[in-house]
Amino acid sequence: MASLKSQDKELPLRSLMLLAKEYGPIYQLSLPGRTSVVISSLELADQVCDQKRFHKAVEGPLKEIRHLTKDGLFTAFHDEPNWALAHRILMPAFGPMKIRGMFDSMYDIASQLIAKWDIETPPFIKSMAYYLRESSDRASRPSFVQSYLYRSASARHIFIIKKRKESSEKTDDLLGLMLTAKDPVTGQGLSDENIAANLVTFLIAGHETTSGLLSFTMNFLLHNPTAYAKVREEVDRELGDQPIKIEQVGKLHYIAGKCEARSVLREVLRLTPPATAISMKAFEETVIKSKGKQYIVTPNDTMHVLLPGLHRDPAVYGENADEFEPERMLDDNFEKLPKNAWKPFGNGVRACIGRPLAWQEAIIAVASIFQKFDLVLHNPLYQLELKATLTIKPANFYVHAIPRKRTILPYHPASPIAAQPSGNIPDGASQDGLPLYLAYGSNSGTCKDFAQRVGTQAPIKGFNPSIVTLDSIEANVPTNGPVIIFTASYEGEPADNAGRFVEALRRGREGQFSNVQYVVFGCGHHDWAHTYQKIPILIDDLLEKYGAQRLLERTAADSGGDEFFETVYGKAVDINKEEQDVFSIEFKDNTRPAVLQKEDTSGLGKVILNRHLAENEDSLKIHIEIELPENMTYKAGDYLMILPRNPTQYVQRVLSRFNLIPDQEIEIKSPVQTTLPTNKSISVSEVIAGYVEVSQTATRKNMQGLKRYASEKTLSALVALEEDYKNAVFEKRLSVLDILELYPDISIPFASFLGMLPAMRIRQYSISSSSLWNPQCVSITVSVVDKPASSGLSNRFLGVASNYLANIKPGELIYVGVRSSPQAFHLPAESSKPIVMFAAGSGIAPMRAFMQERAIQVASGQSVGKMILFYGCRAPDQDYLYSTDDLKTWEDLGILEIKPAFSRAVEHSEGNKYVQDRVWHDRDVITEYYEKGAKFYTCGSPSVANGIKDALLKIIKLRQPSWDDERVARAWEVVQNERLATDVFA
Repeated sequence: MASLKSQDKELPLRSLMLLAKEYGPIYQLSLPGRTSVVISSLELADQVCDQKRFHKAVEGPLKEIRHLTKDGLFTAFHDEPNWALAHRILMPAFGPMKIRGMFDSMYDIASQLIAKWDIETPPFIKSMAYYLRESSDRASRPSFVQSYLYRSASARHIFIIKKRKESSEKTDDLLGLMLTAKDPVTGQGLSDENIAANLVTFLIAGHETTSGLLSFTMNFLLHNPTAYAKVREEVDRELGDQPIKIEQVGKLHYIAGKCEARSVLREVLRLTPPATAISMKAFEETVIKSKGKQYIVTPNDTMHVLLPGLHRDPAVYGENADEFEPERMLDDNFEKLPKNAWKPFGNGVRACIGRPLAWQEAIIAVASIFQKFDLVLHNPLYQLELKATLTIKPANFYVHAIPRKRTILPYHPASPIAAQPSGNIPDGASQDGLPLYLAYGSNSGTCKDFAQRVGTQAPIKGFNPSIVTLDSIEANVPTNGPVIIFTASYEGEPADNAGRFVEALRRGREGQFSNVQYVVFGCGHHDWAHTYQKIPILIDDLLEKYGAQRLLERTAADSGGDEFFETVYGKAVDINKEEQDVFSIEFKDNTRPAVLQKEDTSGLGKVILNRHLAENEDSLKIHIEIELPENMTYKAGDYLMILPRNPTQYVQRVLSRFNLIPDQEIEIKSPVQTTLPTNKSISVSEVIAGYVEVSQTATRKNMQGLKRYASEKTLSALVALEEDYKNAVFEKRLSVLDILELYPDISIPFASFLGMLPAMRIRQYSISSSSLWNPQCVSITVSVVDKPASSGLSNRFLGVASNYLANIKPGELIYVGVRSSPQAFHLPAESSKPIVMFAAGSGIAPMRAFMQERAIQVASGQSVGKMILFYGCRAPDQDYLYSTDDLKTWEDLGILEIKPAFSRAVEHSEGNKYVQDRVWHDRDVITEYYEKGAKFYTCGSPSVANGIKDALLKIIKLRQPSWDDERVARAWEVVQNERLATDVFA
């Protein structure tokens, strides 16, 4: 019989709550003065939730808040008589008829709160949150420290009880019931002290759980356009413009479900139960079993059923257990779930007594919010972060609530105020111009930058531009001006801030957009052949299908020329006005530091390690470890977003060209939205380093602008460059700065130069570590770009982000954010499933995360599937990343087999030069693991991904020689959709 200590794992409690099920079905948690065992599978929950063998334990933070809640229902010890007494007295107060009777009051309060979303957080809520966080922290402090921290709050509640007793008014509320009701078994009533304890219990439990449920609900709906659309359609269909009535609560099937299968709310509680664990203790020494092993549990052991793990048990919810799918809770689906597979309200007789009240409150709130508002994420790239007090809630989660059924107003997702032109207007510009909506869907920032570039010249042409996200106009596509759409495809899916817009189009109806005028500009790269322009094409086609007027054919061409403005409004504006500088810059005498902040990389991470992995004459690979901001979490397969800075060499070149000193203070003014810091003093070097892309290839638009400032001699040279743009500029990657250095007599003002540069883009790197290694630390694997410039100039071409990362030192802070990868690009929920990985160069990053995660699972006693890595690099002694440490260790464990391909040392890779060659060479292995049900992953450049695709297609054809190309293509679609996850980077 195994001991619990055979699977020791010491982990901080808060990390456990954030990481949910990641640590396996059973392990020991070491906390001061007690033994705690954490479980997260249905097999174990079925045993521990047996009320004949186990009872509720009040441990840790629950025990600490007894200073305030004493023997209230939530924190009473199992054998305290007041629990049973209060439970019998209070149960009738939460019966169906009582809850129905509370409906009007609930609706009134919900309506008032919704109408006051702009007020500050009430002091009571702040104080309570502080107390609960403090209680959570107390659980890990030595007892002698607590004596200095004790505070009592019972006197105030005793005073409230006394005043109610003295009042002659008879009330039928909860306090009135506790004061007058008698226990039907013993005939006793509740003492004033116990009533006070339960008053505080209801305030804490009611606020913490329901507010957490509603916050998580909004998060999941805003990240799932299909579910969001279904909720809104249901509210519109069942409620219209009328206030919700008690009879309609049961009709909201998608929100509330039938037969208690409350679809959306139940699914939210499954993924993020506000109370994250049920704590149980055995009445006497007993045995529990897991995966063939047996464990002795004594009355001194506390068993924590970790709900986020239990609710994601793949044995119950399948491989997509981490995905938000309300349909799994519709109607009979919920009824078919095993008894203990879903327990957000607790267990048995100690389950939450206020469950019916919470349900009704939540349904009223969700329906009322969706009836009155369209919701938009404040940060379109927000990924769920958790903050923990006694319960959990989303951290740093903000939304904008836009009143429904109104004419669309200009709106910017980074600001709660509608974006309006401000500042000085250049001559010829108009604040009262014709409305123009520049709507973008963008993850990396490129499409947003395109929209802003068009917006900078729009006022000159007589337009009043509004730059918005596509999701922000999803409910009300503007009809009072053209809508110019800038968007791209991300692995065939819309951008994070365009998903709801695309979903709304998919569910459109004939004639819906008959008054809309639009143009679509698609971004993308031809190397992504199977998804290239997929979303722009879809948007273009659906808008036309449902009645919108297309002003220009969809294109990915430069959107800043006169053809654009002439087409969208013809002669209604003077398109022949000369181009003018939009930005104006005032040079200051004083100096003061400035801090750069970006909405989607708002966290500051600390670099803790920066080491070289491989270096040769023209290549450098580095490994960087970064401590994440508090409450920022990730999974193996996710991405780390970095906000970089231009290399020092680039900054110095700009300063030299314009005869500026680094600490010169400037103030930028602009009449249109811009990512530049306007209307404040900032050093010129900070603007150059952090706000613009100095090395970006000059556009045709830039060439036209430069001609305005060129001498007659240089003008002919610029015309020649423009005429041979593809070869002379684009292929050589000439930047505006390069051209200015080639032709020093171009007398362009610094403000005009700055206006030509795109905004600094966020870079995205595959995370190369597992959260099991360290939940608050990530690693990335970076290939540093430093090579001779294609232009033939003496300057070297430096990758902006890679050189920034290569030169950052441990201890320095860096702006970071985590972006979830597509669900398919995560490890299978079943750790026993084998995986096959294809990668080249730094594409090994996510594969290392997968391998590290499974190695840690093995170390904790779990069984994992075999891993096969096909890896391409130059030579064993050059850039065979992680080969001498991690990869060797994992090979020695017997869980990893590597199939290398060395392009410069084929004799060491069985004659195979590239990774796709090795795939074909070992096609029998591919076939074997496909038949074993393995999951396949690819990470690398487009050429690597396409090469692997070709090799796999050859294997399919070899196995099925009678299949024609169409049949093979269909088979490949199945493989892509079900078995192969691809991460392609430029």
